[in-house]
Amino acid sequence: MNDNLTLRSGKLFACLLLLAAVLVATTLAACGGSSSTSASPSTAGSTPATAELGGVRVVLDVPYMSQRAGSLPPLLDVYAPKRAGLWPLVVMLHGGGVDRLWLSSWATEVALRGAVVFVPEWSRLLDSELASITAAEFRASQVGSFGDVAAAIRFARGTGARYGGDPGNLTLFGHSAGAMEAASEAFSGASASKGGLEGAGSTLPESLVIFDGDWMIASIPMWNRLLAEDPGIMQVATPWQYLGRRVDFPITVINSGDPSMSRPLGDPWAKDSWLVARDPSGKLRRGLEKLGAFRRHRFTNDSVQALFVQRLRAAGDAVTFVTLKGSTHTVLSPEGMKSLLDAVVPHTQP
Repeated sequence: MNDNLTLRSGKLFACLLLLAAVLVATTLAACGGSSSTSASPSTAGSTPATAELGGVRVVLDVPYMSQRAGSLPPLLDVYAPKRAGLWPLVVMLHGGGVDRLWLSSWATEVALRGAVVFVPEWSRLLDSELASITAAEFRASQVGSFGDVAAAIRFARGTGARYGGDPGNLTLFGHSAGAMEAASEAFSGASASKGGLEGAGSTLPESLVIFDGDWMIASIPMWNRLLAEDPGIMQVATPWQYLGRRVDFPITVINSGDPSMSRPLGDPWAKDSWLVARDPSGKLRRGLEKLGAFRRHRFTNDSVQALFVQRLRAAGDAVTFVTLKGSTHTVLSPEGMKSLLDAVVPHTQP
């Protein structure tokens, strides 16, 4: 889904203007003003750009892989406290329909709280490609992106000390489609893609924070078309198949409580229900029904988040479930931002 960033303060607005200016300048320098992409984009010749924004040092366009298939090159941005310290590492994955710069406001807040933040471009596809992509192409891209996230985690561990970070303390965060990506990578234990740069250590995080994952891929019509082509897309796009494997790291599931993330729902057991292609066995629907999800004939984000948490806890996983107050899927109230920061960086660092 498309995510619209609302800036919460004049300070962050000024920061983002500078970030955008640096990003445009480096993009034009690297591409000669061209916006074209290649089938297998390389990061050769990419020149990172650095800016200092208050108490945060920002490094843009850092290659974390040498090359990969797809349209988008494997680059990431780093947000690090200027103060010296042994900071935790955080890898943050953006949602669908946007790029990594969308997370710049949140990443800045996390860095100010006390963490070295890596924001990779994990998607291999341009948003414009999704309208015509085949199920086979999507499957290949999705599987590849799991490995790319693992490569980004290794890169963060391998380079985090340069920014004052602790390679042995890494949190993986994902928002919306990024939450699905983060959960799938963490629960499956995906191996890092080939071509990763300066990577070392485990691809699994020390903690996982997932915010408003679209666990039933209900957000956009594209899913209906892909599922019609390949019913197995549900297993590729979501982490349900991995639940039940107890993991060794704590998990925080954040629910925005955004009422706009609901949609009308007729009979969920009808043969033509959009839920059938996503849940042919009926197991997820039975779980949702027990939670009272179908009483008002609407599918709500709250109910599927609750079911996801229920399945994790049934496996014995340590899960904290947080529902934000006064926030939406894309815009956080001050209380919502505090809840996010408390989950991602539990304690303000010295």
